[in-house]
Amino acid sequence: MARQSKKSDQAVSPPNRGKGQWLLVRYLPTTLFSLRMTHATSKGGKTLLVPTPYAVKLAFIDASFRIGDRDLAVTVLHWLKDREVRFRPPEHCVVLNTFIKIKQEKRGAPRGIYESTIAYREFCYYRGELTIAIGVGGLEAKQIEMIKKVAVHINYLGKRGSFMQFIGADDVDILPEGFTHPLHDPMLRPGLYAKSSLLDDFGKDAFTDKNLFDRISTYGKGAVSLGKHRILVPTLLPYRLVQSSRGFSQYRRIEGEKHGAHNDQD
Repeated sequence: MARQSKKSDQAVSPPNRGKGQWLLVRYLPTTLFSLRMTHATSKGGKTLLVPTPYAVKLAFIDASFRIGDRDLAVTVLHWLKDREVRFRPPEHCVVLNTFIKIKQEKRGAPRGIYESTIAYREFCYYRGELTIAIGVGGLEAKQIEMIKKVAVHINYLGKRGSFMQFIGADDVDILPEGFTHPLHDPMLRPGLYAKSSLLDDFGKDAFTDKNLFDRISTYGKGAVSLGKHRILVPTLLPYRLVQSSRGFSQYRRIEGEKHGAHNDQD
């Protein structure tokens, strides 16, 4: 069973994270999506319904290596680490529940000896586009253009194999309706949200850490601490549960403000 969240794990987003201008990056999901919740166990892998800001920022770092080098990756991290990231999920989402065989280290055996076991997993089937909104207010035009260029080379989000196809990118001054919303944001407009989740993002310690890249690097010596460099942000999702059974749960994106708010915390 996943442990309960501690207050130190969660934090409220800074008041201004580039929200004066937004870059909307659109992707078409081409395979099942899966991204386990932070506190999920290895055998109880409940999935989030959308990627997280933290996962998206790391995807940009990964894609930076495909078109550049370490210097570009470090630069993109510096641009994005403290930026607001929100999501407009696909119109329809069906979460499939299943059990799969996995390998885990055998208890009491020498290190490196594995045995087969059963684990619970969830996978999201999307129908529609996934739009990622990045607050880019304060960045120069050439910096935004580079972020767009890197975005083209992102081919998966979440668990490896959750493939996405880049469709396009647009600049807007006002974020349209239908995007995720931090729960504690004073500008929250009720009526569009019927579900909530804890989505991870970089924390305040990461904003000022000169060794942040070394912490997130697979080959680095540092570590990312939950509650410091990485935080959990309570976030409202514009999804409503339509129907469910033993094998699936179907969600539909809420449109307009005619729906009442009813939040279900994961």
